[in-house]
Amino acid sequence: MVRKALHILSIVIISFCLVGCLGITGNKNVNDIITLLKAKVGEEVIKVHITEKSMTFDISTKDIINLKKAGASDDLLTYMIAGGTDDFPFELETDFVVKRPTVHKHLAIYPVFRKALIDVGDYITLDEAQTAEVIVIIEQTNASVPTVIIKNIGTKPIYIMAGEIIIGGKQDRMVSFDVLIPKGKEVAVSVKCVEHGRWHGKSAKFKSGGAVGGKGVRSALQFKDQHEVWDEVREVCKALDAQSSSGTYGAVLSSEEIEQKSKSFLDAMEQGLKDDDMVSMIMALNGEVVCVDIFTNPKFFAKVKDKLVKAYVLDAISAGQTSRQIPGKEEILGFFEELKTAKSKELKRYGANCNTELESEQIIGNESRDDNGKVQHLNLYRK
Repeated sequence: MVRKALHILSIVIISFCLVGCLGITGNKNVNDIITLLKAKVGEEVIKVHITEKSMTFDISTKDIINLKKAGASDDLLTYMIAGGTDDFPFELETDFVVKRPTVHKHLAIYPVFRKALIDVGDYITLDEAQTAEVIVIIEQTNASVPTVIIKNIGTKPIYIMAGEIIIGGKQDRMVSFDVLIPKGKEVAVSVKCVEHGRWHGKSAKFKSGGAVGGKGVRSALQFKDQHEVWDEVREVCKALDAQSSSGTYGAVLSSEEIEQKSKSFLDAMEQGLKDDDMVSMIMALNGEVVCVDIFTNPKFFAKVKDKLVKAYVLDAISAGQTSRQIPGKEEILGFFEELKTAKSKELKRYGANCNTELESEQIIGNESRDDNGKVQHLNLYRK
């Protein structure tokens, strides 16, 4: 009996030793991740696996230690902790569902889906129109900073977001407000300069800059004057430690150094934000919800998603990391709660759509509606 008891005790001791050595825990999902890490599976693949399997984690201090021993980075741990909450998915108002965020360092992007789709028509983007050669963007006859002429010579309406960059003419500009340009129409479009200094050029024509500005610049375009836009561009360039000869924002955004700084963020977001049925993204930086873009049409949103993700990443690398906290359901609902107290006023009316400012104590935003009153795009910013 004594020998048998000693034998059982030795097995128990050996088992405990093996558990400690192998990093095995009582949490099956954590153990699965440890197994994948030990098999040298890349962390981006692991993140996709977590999302697709809807894995949740109740991570203890011991789990964190074992995951670190297995080679987990802080980014993966943050991702697991964010995925471990019971908050997601949850309803936003009555029309939308918010799902778990994709997280990289201090940036979190939450995908949002609409329960019932609304038909607002079939638009094409600025870039699509340019590729199809159905858009002409030129200076006015008597060129001035605040206005350019955009002609739609195609058969589909063209939707251009506030913050889209157009380069060329006498000066690079950014579109100040969302504008819908019907087929066969010519529209005088409000713009602001993002290239301080140049006022000359071989051609009066513009082309798409292939980018959307970050939240600070986009907000300034819609709600502030030209000098404040220049100030915002200057601050962003300073934060990014990037300059161009004429101070043009477009040249900075397309620079190799910004691409290098953005790469790890873009790689992480590309893996986690693949669903084509999304209509919106919510951005959080350093533990705080700071920006939202909601479209009605998932087909159109899929076309502009990559541009917006790049803009969000630009915000992340210019902001710097101060926190890895991930806002949950209550923080997101609190951000949208501000809309209930927001005051509204008309910002810019075009023939086919109208931009309306929404402002509360903590947020400011712009809602674009078509001439039938249907919401096309809602963008919100924390002040």
